[in-house]
Amino acid sequence: MSSWELLGSFAARWQLLAHRLPPSVRRELGVLLAGLRTEGAAREELAERAVRLVLAALPEEEAARLRPDPDPSRLSGPPDAAAAGFDALDLCMLVVDGNPMVGPLLGPVRERLLSAPSLSAQQVAAGGADPARGRLIALSDARGRRRYPAFQFTAGGAPRELVVRVNGLLRAAEDPWGSADWWLSDHPWWGEPPAALLGTGREAALWAAAAAAGGAEED
Repeated sequence: MSSWELLGSFAARWQLLAHRLPPSVRRELGVLLAGLRTEGAAREELAERAVRLVLAALPEEEAARLRPDPDPSRLSGPPDAAAAGFDALDLCMLVVDGNPMVGPLLGPVRERLLSAPSLSAQQVAAGGADPARGRLIALSDARGRRRYPAFQFTAGGAPRELVVRVNGLLRAAEDPWGSADWWLSDHPWWGEPPAALLGTGREAALWAAAAAAGGAEED
């Protein structure tokens, strides 16, 4: 099993492994993985160092289960079923970005939401919004690049006040992906995404639906 495959295996088990790695190891792993996404010739070395770092920090019994079989005759054994659909970039997203949308189930949802029209942080700032304030949904791709779904902005680039308020109801700062999915998926009340209602004069219905989804009282 290559270093890249092992990193995918770590990603599949990250929820468990993260609790077994000291904070200092998680920080160092984040630095290695961030470099792995950007460095060209050094990527193989960084991947190997990341694997060694994790295995050295785990209890020996657990590390032995993850470590490649030293017998070359068995290197072509069955693949790691638990890691199917996970890769090294998934681990990068988990560790570097805190992005949970990885693997065979959530990865396609991530890509669907990222395929919607969006703005970069530079475009948002140019429109007068402050991307750091947390009032807007920000999604990151497999390379860590942050994108802001375009429905949140007027044609002039300013944040829509209703969207900002609804994002608060949906707790978008804590769950940007769930909030983006609510905005961009067909809603059972209308058979179209809530984002499609913006600017149509149906703000009251949109607010009521968001209040119901967020568990808040309507105002």
